[in-house]
Amino acid sequence: MSAPREANAPSLRRVLALGAVWASISAAALIAPGCYGRNCEGGTEVFGVDAGEGRMIDENRWESGPMDGTWLWFPRQRYYIFDVRAFGGRVPFNPTAFLSASSNPATNGGNMTSGSGNLTLFRSMSANRIDIQNDSCSDYYLRLVVDLPPLPPVLPDDGGAGDDASDGGIEDDASADEDAGDGGT
Repeated sequence: MSAPREANAPSLRRVLALGAVWASISAAALIAPGCYGRNCEGGTEVFGVDAGEGRMIDENRWESGPMDGTWLWFPRQRYYIFDVRAFGGRVPFNPTAFLSASSNPATNGGNMTSGSGNLTLFRSMSANRIDIQNDSCSDYYLRLVVDLPPLPPVLPDDGGAGDDASDGGIEDDASADEDAGDGGT
């Protein structure tokens, strides 16, 4: 009868060891930080209104900062409103977000990647504005590059008066109107 007791002893040790492992993993999960409670609340920031916040690279492209400069702090749940008057009333398209764990990845030996998914959610785009959110519980640095449609052509101030090309090349012939009015007599 002593043989069955010895066969059960390793099983009991295994169950107790498994219970201890489960308890320690459960305790670690409860203690570890994550998006629980208030530890992953973000804030809203407006960028681009003040001088020196971003720049036009050329007539149709804007960046939040240079590639080799200091990037924007983009902590967990941050919601950025880019309100940029330099867009000239245009609605941005083709926004490209770059993320890095380093504030200055080009000079600090850091790395970067194109942001996607919940890391860089584009929430809204309208005239002079683009909204982006870090919808994660991780902290990064952001560089935003935005393409803009070309500005419409500028019309002359005189409304085309004195410009023969503005009427499509058709000349105003007053004598033709007079001839038509008298029946050709």
